[in-house]
Amino acid sequence: MKSLFLITLIILSASFFAGCERNEQNVPDAFEEKSVTDDIVSYKRSNPDLISELYNEILEKNKDLKALEDSLESLKDKTSDKTEDLNRFFENNQNYYTAAYQRIEIIQDSVLREKIFEKLSENENSFNSKTEKITKLLAEISQKQAELNDYHTSLKILLTMKQNSDFQKNNMPDTSTISKLKAAYQNLIKTIKEKIEQ
Repeated sequence: MKSLFLITLIILSASFFAGCERNEQNVPDAFEEKSVTDDIVSYKRSNPDLISELYNEILEKNKDLKALEDSLESLKDKTSDKTEDLNRFFENNQNYYTAAYQRIEIIQDSVLREKIFEKLSENENSFNSKTEKITKLLAEISQKQAELNDYHTSLKILLTMKQNSDFQKNNMPDTSTISKLKAAYQNLIKTIKEKIEQ
């Protein structure tokens, strides 16, 4: 699984880097200023998820990447469908045992309380033994989900890094204006100092 995903990531990255060369001054939509205006106020909306917006722009132009995303969404939906009933089953059983152990505490006869406690413990251990294979599989699936999410996030960062690098290269601000501003400050400071020293 890990090696297959790494190979896919490398292929998609190479495909993207080769086929996504940007023209000068071509700014990704995600980097454009977004404003909301009404009769009272005008303000710029901050971008809540810049990585996703940049990644979605790439998806629109890369069929292989879009197919990969469709596969990820399909697996996510399938996992939810297959595990929802199982998770509810285990949750209900856990709730039962929790409630039963709490009820045992109100039995005043200590001998009877101990007897019922042992019976309940045996029943719970039997249940855990019967469902050990299922719980192990669920834990492994959960681990694979986390692993896949890590690789998916890495892929998004890797591909959007290319977009950001192009943006930096093609839209680097001209320093001449800010240099002139600095000089203006220096000249004004010099003038004021001269007046102070008179």
